Amino acid sequence: MKQLLCGFVFVSFSCLAQDNVLKTDAGGIAGPELFAEYCAVCHGEQLEGAAQGVALINRDLTQGDSIEALEAVINAGVPNTGMLAWQKTLDSGKVRSLALLIKEYRSGLVTVDLKTDFSIPSGPQDSMHHGLSVVEVTDGLDRFPYSISVLPDDSIVVTEKMHGLRRVSPAGEVSNLIKGTPDTHNDVYVMESDGIEFGSGWLLDIEAHPNYSDNGWLYLHYTERCRDCGDVMDENNPPTSRNMVVRGRIKNGVWQDEELIWSAQEFDSNLYLDVVAGGRLAFDPEGYLFMTVGMRNMDTIQDLGTPYGKTHRVHDDGRVPNDNPFYNDDGVVKTIWTYGHRSPQGLTFSVDRREVWGTEHGPRGGDEINLLAPGGNYGWPLFSGGQNYDGTEVAHGRERSEVELQDTQLPVVEFTPSIAISNLVAYEGDAFPDWQGDFLVGSLKAQDLYRIRLRNGVVVEQEALLEDLGRIRDIDVGESGEVYLLIEHQGGGRIVKLVPLQAESVSTGE
Repeated sequence: MKQLLCGFVFVSFSCLAQDNVLKTDAGGIAGPELFAEYCAVCHGEQLEGAAQGVALINRDLTQGDSIEALEAVINAGVPNTGMLAWQKTLDSGKVRSLALLIKEYRSGLVTVDLKTDFSIPSGPQDSMHHGLSVVEVTDGLDRFPYSISVLPDDSIVVTEKMHGLRRVSPAGEVSNLIKGTPDTHNDVYVMESDGIEFGSGWLLDIEAHPNYSDNGWLYLHYTERCRDCGDVMDENNPPTSRNMVVRGRIKNGVWQDEELIWSAQEFDSNLYLDVVAGGRLAFDPEGYLFMTVGMRNMDTIQDLGTPYGKTHRVHDDGRVPNDNPFYNDDGVVKTIWTYGHRSPQGLTFSVDRREVWGTEHGPRGGDEINLLAPGGNYGWPLFSGGQNYDGTEVAHGRERSEVELQDTQLPVVEFTPSIAISNLVAYEGDAFPDWQGDFLVGSLKAQDLYRIRLRNGVVVEQEALLEDLGRIRDIDVGESGEVYLLIEHQGGGRIVKLVPLQAESVSTGE
């Protein structure tokens, strides 16, 4: 079983290997070439071991296999074993790159699985507190869905980011595309190393108003392309766009009554495209709407005069709350709640804690779960627990900044190695009572669903509830407390739900 570990986090969007063959030309990723030059002669070209040295995979390591332990061994060597000390030969960045590479291989999180077959775990699934079963709701979605919102009648609205909005009945019947929603675009280019599709002009998150049963409002976050600024996807010159949030109602299969809630003021180029657009939404019980907006370029993330790399907060009708942390400051975007974010992937409000929480991707490392405190600076691109893909330290603009590490908000949870974190929910339903207040966290690269329990900001329980299910893009909880997962998959998008077993079948765990 893959274990969820807390400590410094390291992630790569790129494939370092395919079919477990170590590659030395991994798209500029630091580590493979270093390993081939300094390590392979003793430890094998694929970390399998050789006559001079032990295998680094498929076995326990005497000195431990945390990032810190691996760095210590590489730096200091192991006396009387033939393991040399490299601290005078390799700088700290190269040592970190090697430790990352070894840890990624040991954890089975090196390749991106693009298989087209899909299977649901059969029979009861044990966990520490509850037994559960996995039930498929539908398999009739585009392979790249982005978000679901489970409505009070157990129907589901789902965004397919390159196509539009659909509704799924409680019986799993998928509607035609809802007419009248914002434009989407499906002209994309694909990164060959890992199959990630890059595009612009996508539908992102959808969220029902807390009083949806009374008012019928649904909120959509999307990126709007500039119609007059070049409308064809080009890897070297992508069209300009901006993040937008609107609300509307679905009536007779048509999106109606649309109102603008929030938008970036200007169209802008986005070298990272919608892969890092953010685009998540979450309400608190008072009806305040929180929104995540990802970075567009490195130089504007710490700038409070721009909306990018920020979390925002508005009233449900788009008005700006006068208690926002920068409301009374000049020259700022007054909706900003937090800043210093790279690629936000998840957002949830914990009613139990009265707190808003988010997840985000780092570069090669630095996946985070953050408590989003008002006015907080989360450090990007000045600081990160991760590493630049070329093996250098994350420190963009630090020489020009007065911000120190102690001035930033550190992640509450980080992962080693990266799971390519996606959305999360603070579970507060009735179906799994012993999960109350726990976070359920999805992952793309690991394709696992995790449960994390915090006490006073410290992880006290953690487990993988489901493993290798598929790329979990979104999570929501229905009225009865059943957990719904949105799966991104080459063979077609799916929605599944977790259902509790009868009390006599519940596993107590260890």
